[in-house]
Amino acid sequence: MSEILIYGIVGDSWDGLDAKTLVPLISAGSDDLDVRINSPGGYVMEGLAIFNALARAKQGGRKITVHIDGLAASMASTIAMVGDEIIMADNSLMMIHNPWDCACGDAKELRAAADQLDRIRDQLVGIYSGQTGLAAEDLISMLDAETWMTATEALAQNFITSISSAITASAAINVKAFGFRKAPDSPLITTSAMASAHRTAPAAPLPNQETTMSEQDKKPAGEQKPAETITPADAQARIDTAVASERARVGGIRALGTKHGMTNEFVDELVNGDTTLAVAREKILDKLAEGGDAANVGHNSPARVTVDQREKFREGATNWLLVKAGVAHLVEKAAALRGETVKIDPGEFRGVRNVDLARESLANIGMNVTSRDPDAIVREAMSPRAAVITQTTSDFPVLFENAIHRTLQAAYATTPDTWSRFAGTGTVTDFRLHTRYLRGTFGALDQVNEAGEFKDKPIPDLAKELIKAKTVGNMINLSRQMIVNDDMDIFSGLAVDLGRAAKLTIEIDVYALLNSNPLMNDGFALFSSQHGNLAAAGAIPSVASFDAIDVAMASQKDLSGNEYLEISPNTLLVPRGLRGAAVTINGSEYDPDAVSKLQKPNIVKGLFADIVASKRLAGTAYYAFADPNVAPAIEVVFLNGVTEPFTDSQDGWRVDGVEWKVRHDYGVGAVNWRSAYKQPGA
Repeated sequence: MSEILIYGIVGDSWDGLDAKTLVPLISAGSDDLDVRINSPGGYVMEGLAIFNALARAKQGGRKITVHIDGLAASMASTIAMVGDEIIMADNSLMMIHNPWDCACGDAKELRAAADQLDRIRDQLVGIYSGQTGLAAEDLISMLDAETWMTATEALAQNFITSISSAITASAAINVKAFGFRKAPDSPLITTSAMASAHRTAPAAPLPNQETTMSEQDKKPAGEQKPAETITPADAQARIDTAVASERARVGGIRALGTKHGMTNEFVDELVNGDTTLAVAREKILDKLAEGGDAANVGHNSPARVTVDQREKFREGATNWLLVKAGVAHLVEKAAALRGETVKIDPGEFRGVRNVDLARESLANIGMNVTSRDPDAIVREAMSPRAAVITQTTSDFPVLFENAIHRTLQAAYATTPDTWSRFAGTGTVTDFRLHTRYLRGTFGALDQVNEAGEFKDKPIPDLAKELIKAKTVGNMINLSRQMIVNDDMDIFSGLAVDLGRAAKLTIEIDVYALLNSNPLMNDGFALFSSQHGNLAAAGAIPSVASFDAIDVAMASQKDLSGNEYLEISPNTLLVPRGLRGAAVTINGSEYDPDAVSKLQKPNIVKGLFADIVASKRLAGTAYYAFADPNVAPAIEVVFLNGVTEPFTDSQDGWRVDGVEWKVRHDYGVGAVNWRSAYKQPGA
C-alpha cells in the first residue's frame, strides 16, 4: 500500500504539496492508497487537481483510505471526501468554509469575481454532499458559518466513516494565524506533524484494531511520569526552528545539486530521504566520480517544474512566437539601438504549434489535457490570470502578452523620428494642466551708499507656460481561431503597425504645434516680433541669414530684462527641399555665397550641430532651436516618465479570445520662446 502525506499547505511547491508533484505520485502505482492529512487548506484549484487524481485512482479499483491525523481544514477537508474510508483521530478537527479571494476593479468586474466564487463554492458543495448526503442548502449554511467539527461531530454528519484513537498531541498551535474567522483559540493539532518535514508520521489504527499498551501506560496512575507542559509559544518556537532548519537543509542540497549539474531526480531523492547536508555533499561527490552513470536508473521521484523551468518555458515559447511571426529581427534591432545584444533563440520550441504550447502550459500546472480537442485546450489555457481564484495559473496568456509587448516596443524603438532632435522631453504625473515656470534674474548688485545702507531687491518675476498630457490608443484582438490556426498576423501586422503609429503620432503633433504658431501665456504667438524671434524679412538659407539667427538668439534677455541669455543655436530645422543648401552653408570652409574669386572664410561654419529636414514643415520657413537638453522651446511630456506605449489585456468580451489595449500617454506644448527662432524664408 502506498502512502500520500499532505502535511502542510495544499499547493505549496516548496514542501512538494502541489498538484504537479502529487498527481504523478498518485497515478504512478496500482496498489491501494493511504492518504494522511494534517493541513489548514490551501489553493482551491491545486486541491481539486489532487482530489480528481485520487478520484481517478478510486475509479480504477484502488481503495483510498484517508486518515485525518490533526487538522483537515478548508481545501484539505474537500480532499478528504474522496476516501472509501475516512478515519479521523479523536482529537483532530475538521473545518469547512466558503472559498475566498481578493479582487479589484469596477462593479462589473467585482460581480464577475463574486460569481466565480459562487461557482467554486457549488463545486465544493457537490463534493461534500456526495459524501455526507446532506442537502445543498444545509451545506451552504455550514460553509457560510465557517463550521468547525470535532471527530464526533463530523461522524454524526457523515463527513467521516470512523474515529480512531489518537496519539497524544505533544503541543498545540493556534490556527487563527491562517486567517480563519471562527477557529478555536487552541485546538489540539499535532505540532510534531506540522513541524516535521520527515515523511514518517505514525499510522493511525483502524477502528477494529486494538491498541497495545506500553509499559509506561501499564503503570499505576501514581507512578506515571508527569506530562511535559509546553506553552503554545514554546510549541510555535519549535515549529519555526524545525521549519527553518529543514529549509536550510533543502536549500543547501538543491544549491549543491545545481552547482554540480545533478539531475532533479537525484536531488529529490536526497531531499526526500532526509539526507543531511554533509551526507548529501558526499553522495554528490560519489555521483560525480561515477562519471558515466548519469542515467539515474531506479529513481522514481517525479520531475518538478520549478520557477526557473517555467521561466525557461516562457522565454523559449515567447521567442518562438516572435520567430514564427517574423519579427525577431525587429526585436534584436531595437535591443541594438539600446546598446544591448539580444539573440531571439526559440531552442527546443522551434516548430511547435500554438495548441501544443497551450497544452504544455496547462501540463505545467498539473492539468491532464492529453485527450482534449485543440479548441478546448486553447480555451482553457487562455483563461485570465488575474481572475482565477487561488490557483497557479496557465502561462499561455503571458506568452502572447510578452510577444505583443516586445513587438510593440521594438516597432516603436526602430521607427525614426525627428522631433526628439529639436524638442525636449519631460514628465507629468496626471492629466491636469501642468505649469512650466521661467524665472527672471536680479541683474547686477546695487552699490552700498556712504551710510552703509543696503537697498531691497525685488524678487524677479515668474513667467509660466501650460502643458497637458493626453491618451491615444487602439485595440488588438486575438481570437481563439487565430491561435488554433497559428495565424501570426497580429504580431507581424497589427502590433508592428501600432508601435510605429505610436511613434508617428507624436511626430505629427509636434509639427502641428509648430505650424500653428500657438499663443503663449503672454498673449503673443510663439514666433512673433514682440518676442524678437521672428525675422522681419524672409530670406533663403545663406551665410547672412544664419548669422542673423545667431545674433538674434544671443540677444534674448531673461524674463526680468536684466541679463543676456547668450543662447546659441544648436539645431536647424528646414523643409526637405532646403536640406542641401543648409548642409552646404553649415559645412563649407569658405563662404559659398561669395561672388568674387577670393576665398572668404565662412563665418557660420559649424554653427548648427544638427540639421533636420522634414516634409511636415509648411511653406519655405525654417527654424533654429537651442539645445533641447539645456533650453527646450518645445517639450513633449510623458505620463510618469513612460516614454513608450504599453498594453493592457483582458478576456475578450466583444471577440472570442483576448483583447489588448495599446495605450500611449503624452502631451506636446511650447514652453520657452527665447530658445527658438523662425526665418519665414523666401
